[in-house]
Amino acid sequence: MTLTIQSAQSIFSNTQVPSLIPATIALFDQLNVDDQLAYLWYAYTEMGKTITPAAPGAARLQLAESLLTQIKLMSPEEQTKVMRDLASRADTPISRSYGFFSVNTKLAFWYELGELMKKGLVTPIPVGYQMSPGVKVVLEATQKLDQGQQITVLRNTVVNMGFDTSELAPSSYPKADAEPAFQRTTPSISSVKIEGVTEPAVLGYIEAMNADNFDAAIALFTPDGALQPPFQKPIVGTQAIAKYMREEAQGLNMMPQQGICEVRGDGSKQLKITGVVQTPWFGVTVGMNIAWRFLINPEGKIFFVAIDMLASPQELLQLTRVQ
Repeated sequence: MTLTIQSAQSIFSNTQVPSLIPATIALFDQLNVDDQLAYLWYAYTEMGKTITPAAPGAARLQLAESLLTQIKLMSPEEQTKVMRDLASRADTPISRSYGFFSVNTKLAFWYELGELMKKGLVTPIPVGYQMSPGVKVVLEATQKLDQGQQITVLRNTVVNMGFDTSELAPSSYPKADAEPAFQRTTPSISSVKIEGVTEPAVLGYIEAMNADNFDAAIALFTPDGALQPPFQKPIVGTQAIAKYMREEAQGLNMMPQQGICEVRGDGSKQLKITGVVQTPWFGVTVGMNIAWRFLINPEGKIFFVAIDMLASPQELLQLTRVQ
């Protein structure tokens, strides 16, 4: 049996993920530019008690500081235009610089921009702006999500803003500085034990990720293996997976609890593990309910792993076998 990414995606297809997340993101995408900016304004400034913005580290703020300084020195009209350019993905120097940021730095940028708005150093939404029904709907939908789900929505609202730099030739524009290494303040979680799972590749993967040892984690994958983050397409190939891990997976605390393992006819194994993940955006007080779906080839290498955000805490216990 040949392993394929498409077939791997279908393992444990009964995993319940929160459908409200893609629905809320789709509603945001339908807003016009000014309404999108208004949503971010309310989410990052006025709704702090009911919507959880990302709390960035100082190192990531340093990467965004140059752009933020430029914006602070602009007139209110220029500041508004810059934000509109970012939301409309215009090809401008600032939009290009923003486009090279990692997801974490983009979150840090908008977090600090909201702080600057509250201080009056950056113009808020246009004077006289009246919240549209569309913005109200997206805000209300976001408020109904739990904290981990909210940060996923906020992440996806800003990740595609700015100019799309993916098609630029490497020499056509200087890239932003490399993502800084996350400095852990507490010892990483090691010696992982998962009730019902003893697969060495899975245990090694969790332990390596908890130590930010991405070289060790990548060594567990097949060369053509894939990793599928929540609500994203699979990232295929060890080079692309390593880039994703270094940019977006630093500082994670993965705490798997229990799982099941099924041996397939060709000797490969499919596993589903549920547990909690803490991110440096929230700190140790907030965890996201997660399921990992692994497909291990007959040689014991990871061919595919999907990370799913679960619809509810109750899903942590929904480990059913495939018939």
